[in-house]
Amino acid sequence: MAKRWTKREEQALLQGIGVYGVSWFQRRCGDAYSWPNALPGRSVNAVYSKIRRMYGQGGLSRGSYTVTQIIRSTKYSKSQIQRAMRALGQKWKRLSATGAYLIHEDQYEDLIAWLANDYWSKKHRLYNCLWCQGHTREHSCRGLCTQCYRRYAKQLERRQLPNSTSALLALVRAQLIDVDIDARKKIERQLSRGRALPESVVPLLTGVPC
Repeated sequence: MAKRWTKREEQALLQGIGVYGVSWFQRRCGDAYSWPNALPGRSVNAVYSKIRRMYGQGGLSRGSYTVTQIIRSTKYSKSQIQRAMRALGQKWKRLSATGAYLIHEDQYEDLIAWLANDYWSKKHRLYNCLWCQGHTREHSCRGLCTQCYRRYAKQLERRQLPNSTSALLALVRAQLIDVDIDARKKIERQLSRGRALPESVVPLLTGVPC
């Protein structure tokens, strides 16, 4: 009599089989065979049979990903992925009421294609505000939403800092000499693209170069 598949095994199959393959799954699920030095897990035939029942004839070509895996591999935020899911009308499967959502390969590809052309600010090619990371308010200027840009302008004015790109670049190069060179280059690239200074950098500058 065939051993019943557990929820833990089914979730492992959905999350990893399309990425890591059958051997990965065999080592992590099922009981060890009885002979010495045998690998634990289900037989290859049992795994493929279960795949066909869960995925249909597409089998391993229809892998699954969790939201966390997609965030890690694509660098999109959770809110961006969920926004794409709603726009595409996708339905994600989960194995329990509190389990992770599982996104099939074809859904994953649709999400990435949609997000690649869904800039919050097309001018700056940004998916969200540089300061608050939100995307619900409209873009105002320099990669900031309306609320954050007001804060940005007030902070510059309060510290007697210029708003022009060339002047801010000069201040960064003159005053941030103790900052890690890679971090400083990143700030300079951001300014060169017409974007705002990072929020943490504004308090480090004064209106007159050293």
